[in-house]
Amino acid sequence: LAEKEAKKAKAAAKAAAQAAAAAAPAAGSEKKANKKAEAEAKKAADAAEVAKLLEDVCSIPKGNKKPVSGDMFKAYHPQMVEAAWYDWWQKCGFFKPDVSSDKPPFTIVIPPPNVTGALHIGHALTNAVQDTIVRWRRMSGYNVLWVPGTDHAGIATQSVVEKKLQKERGVTRHDLGREVFLQEVFKWVEEYGGRICTQLRRMGS
Repeated sequence: LAEKEAKKAKAAAKAAAQAAAAAAPAAGSEKKANKKAEAEAKKAADAAEVAKLLEDVCSIPKGNKKPVSGDMFKAYHPQMVEAAWYDWWQKCGFFKPDVSSDKPPFTIVIPPPNVTGALHIGHALTNAVQDTIVRWRRMSGYNVLWVPGTDHAGIATQSVVEKKLQKERGVTRHDLGREVFLQEVFKWVEEYGGRICTQLRRMGS
């Protein structure tokens, strides 16, 4: 009788083990699905928080100082962090030297980038170095002026515009004539010169 009961218990244990093994993948799948749902809910909550904070930042009147006493987002968000500061700096005249100051002067003229295209990472590196020097000198008591700008780059710009016209319209500067070609060059300079100045501002220059 004992042997019979032992066999019965062994069979029941085996059946229970098989049932547990069959249920394990389902439980694992359910656990994975729960984790995924939690992650998606967290992502949606973060996106909603960012959207709210961005809305608050964008509602600041241009030139007003951004309040810094409120809650900050837990992660670094460039658009949120950088918004509104530059307009306030300009309004306060932080980029202008004091012409009546008796402080020692310090000036950097930015090596003007050619208007042959948009700025790239090399320009950003150079600007970051100059920006650091300029801010350090200002904090050290100098009357500082950092002069930004763009170069005319006549020959280089002409070459770029000629290639663009040839590629897009299949014409040369000779086909267009001097006046029309100059108009095309000035259009290019206006577009990329403006873009370069915007990029310099975005870098805090």
